[in-house]
Amino acid sequence: MAEEKRREEQEFSFVKEKIKKQPFYQNKTLRRAGLQLLFSVVCGAVACFVFVLVHPWMERTFGEQEKTEITIPQEEEETADQEDETAENEAEPEEPVVITEPQELEVEDYADLYGKLKEVADTADKSLVTVTASSSDTDWFNETYESRRELSGLLVGNNGVELLILTPYSQLADSDKLHVTFVDGSGLDAVLKNYDTVTDLAILSVNLADVAESTLESIRMAELGSSKSLKAGEPVIAVGSPAGIADSVKFGNLVAAGYQVSVTDGVYRLLITDMERSSDGSGVLLNLSGQVIGLLEDTYLDTGNENSLTAYAISDMKEVIEHLSNSQDLVYMGIRGTDVTEEIAEAQNIPAGVYVAGMEPDSPAMNSGIQAGDIITEINSKEIKSVSEIQEMLLKFSRDQVIRVVVMRQGREGYKEIECSVTLDVMQ
Repeated sequence: MAEEKRREEQEFSFVKEKIKKQPFYQNKTLRRAGLQLLFSVVCGAVACFVFVLVHPWMERTFGEQEKTEITIPQEEEETADQEDETAENEAEPEEPVVITEPQELEVEDYADLYGKLKEVADTADKSLVTVTASSSDTDWFNETYESRRELSGLLVGNNGVELLILTPYSQLADSDKLHVTFVDGSGLDAVLKNYDTVTDLAILSVNLADVAESTLESIRMAELGSSKSLKAGEPVIAVGSPAGIADSVKFGNLVAAGYQVSVTDGVYRLLITDMERSSDGSGVLLNLSGQVIGLLEDTYLDTGNENSLTAYAISDMKEVIEHLSNSQDLVYMGIRGTDVTEEIAEAQNIPAGVYVAGMEPDSPAMNSGIQAGDIITEINSKEIKSVSEIQEMLLKFSRDQVIRVVVMRQGREGYKEIECSVTLDVMQ
């Protein structure tokens, strides 16, 4: 009976179902989340890869890159002992040279000589550019016309963002557009970066990212030499556009190497040559090693050599070039001074210092109360003995800086000390 009952239960029992848990890797939610995570990782890896490759180009092309400061090594002033030693060395007699077989120079020898000089000039051309200054105007008939002027520029620096070009300022001051042509014939637009009206020098800049690699390989920065030991009679080469024509070259000699001209707040030395100047000329003077020793100028022609090609001595201009290249202001007081040495002071019974012979109209010096006839004896508690000292000090000051200037002014009872506060500015 029991066995029949068990059989009936087996025949009519329900099927038992066992539900198994689904594996985690078959879970749709987890699979979706995993795919999203994998996709994010892949996208991140691709983004990083692209960023590493593209970022330098983007930074170079569109980004604000950091400019490196242009530094021009300054020359040390010769001490009295060094000058005496130099003079002694020059005074030592040389061993006589006996020519046993005189030989006349042929035309070919002169050709070879000038060929060597031309090689020096050609090498220097890599540091030169032609600057085209364009300006637009209207005539009497209201027709627009464009005037162009070409002058030479000198490559003086690369700050990592721009190529910097030194050129005369007055010849491009009124231009609307500036364009430079490199030695390989390629050209780019340039902008006026900085200028100085006292020396008539300007710095133009060209975006380095726009310069082709082939052009960068064909140019080089100018090598600035020293003009301190130059003497009359030394051979020099004028390159750039000394004849008023682009890529012209002149060969000649120095007739004077230490002529000083008085400028606002300072003095500069001029190199005077036996070459004829051109009113439209610009460029540089080279020594026979191809180093730049002078910057052609026509601002100070009251030397009695108005028809001679003259140049600023490069040693006097290095700090000016450095300031302009780094967008630093060249401030001025506005005096025309003459040194009053101890000997002159004792002989004339006047204070030693810098005699103020004149001043620029509406200059900081004039506005501070300094007068013509005053003798400057002190600036910011530093004793002043020469105009060149004032010149050097001003290079360390900035626009709107107030300096304390002590002058001696002559009155009925002799010289009286007066203190003036001078607010420095940039000469326009």
